Amino acid sequence: MTENEIRWLALGFTLGLYVMLAAQILGGMLDDRRDRKALRAAETRYALVRTPGGDQHE
Repeated sequence: MTENEIRWLALGFTLGLYVMLAAQILGGMLDDRRDRKALRAAETRYALVRTPGGDQHE
């Protein structure tokens, strides 16, 4: 294998790592947004149940 081929192989490997890292970061950000949206929805449902005169049985 020539030195030029080794350089291209190393460059491809490095770029592949960066692409995978970016995908992990983006996936984590999207997952966090989805979790926060679900938490807000759950808090809203809880607030509706806890309102005076609501359907909550104590």
